[in-house]
Amino acid sequence: MRLEGNRIVLTEMTDSDTKDIVRWRNQDFVRRMFLYQEPFTCEGHRSWIKNMIETGKAVQFIIREKDTGNKIGSVYLRDIDRVNLKAEFGIFIGEEDKLGCGYGKEAAKLITEYGFLNLGLNKIFLRVVAENERARKSYKRAGFTEEGLLKEDRIINGEKKDLIFMAKFAGEKGKK
Repeated sequence: MRLEGNRIVLTEMTDSDTKDIVRWRNQDFVRRMFLYQEPFTCEGHRSWIKNMIETGKAVQFIIREKDTGNKIGSVYLRDIDRVNLKAEFGIFIGEEDKLGCGYGKEAAKLITEYGFLNLGLNKIFLRVVAENERARKSYKRAGFTEEGLLKEDRIINGEKKDLIFMAKFAGEKGKK
């Protein structure tokens, strides 16, 4: 499967992408923005493929620059709830020189459209550390709105962190 945007293409993630995923997720600039901070391993990623991707509980794509085909990151929908028609959104740009270029916003729009149209979802939500202003702004530009704040919900590197829940709904997909 291939989802095509203006400047990027999303291709289905496969086992052959494991080394890139692990490399990206273990870079400090990526890991420090994730709720899960532990080092990422090939074994852990293959377990994710077996338990989440192959069972249909998640879908994951590789983000590629359209003009070069270069891999720059990944985007996914996880914990797909086919009863309540919702899933959790996740993304990371793994190449530091590609941050701030609008690729994340475009990937978010492509995968949420896929979730609404192909998976029949009504709600796609995310959790973000409140101090991650860059991500929050990108998510807002991609059509997500803030739903709530959980005070001191996580302890990351010994510090209490607030989490913000954001969501995008199927009926709103064309608004932004």
